[in-house]
Amino acid sequence: MLWYKGWLETRARLWIALGYMGFLLLSVSFRAAAPGAVGPKPIAGLALMMGSFVTVMCAVFAGAGIVSQGAFQFLKGLHGSTQVTLSLPFSRLHLLAVRAALGWVEMAAVLATFCGGVWLVARFITGGATALHMLEYAATLIVCTSALYFLSVLLATFLDDQGRSWATMAACVGIWGLPHVAHVPVFTDIFGAMGEASPLVTHGMPWSAMAFSVSLAALLFVAALRIVRTREY
Repeated sequence: MLWYKGWLETRARLWIALGYMGFLLLSVSFRAAAPGAVGPKPIAGLALMMGSFVTVMCAVFAGAGIVSQGAFQFLKGLHGSTQVTLSLPFSRLHLLAVRAALGWVEMAAVLATFCGGVWLVARFITGGATALHMLEYAATLIVCTSALYFLSVLLATFLDDQGRSWATMAACVGIWGLPHVAHVPVFTDIFGAMGEASPLVTHGMPWSAMAFSVSLAALLFVAALRIVRTREY
């Protein structure tokens, strides 16, 4: 029941995300056909595109915590059926886990599809990567994005859907830019693992960054759970 209810609330966002992905793939396919498409550092262009794409996907799919959300728009304030959601015979842990898991699966599916599409239509931007390298890159992208996704899940526990979306994008931009203005441990550079430290460049998995992302995602989920268990809606 919860999975179906969550699907009804997020399916429109999934179609919007797929449409946005299709637009980007169409754009890079036109770029691939243009003269001089191959630049000196194609991975930089890929990292920029993927970094901005995962930021939008986190804002789209992280949902509204345990409350109801609008299917077609990011709402300000609580959705009218929030009390109905909270009155269902499920624990808040169950509500949060199902909503977070459903959004993560949808986001992961879109990211994997996008990676496959880029590899098919824009080989110039992947640096001539093989299918195996692109599969490794997709896995890296999904795992490293998980920390950003669960950050948005945490924000959803005390912000409305509209505020969460803007805060998610602002936080992602901050995390993206932090290594450029301050010294941070390499394993904490999540966006770096999508670019210069990705399997497309190093031909190896950035295990330390991936482990950090998974650990951070787990901590963020626990923090979100503590908030939803104590908050009055």
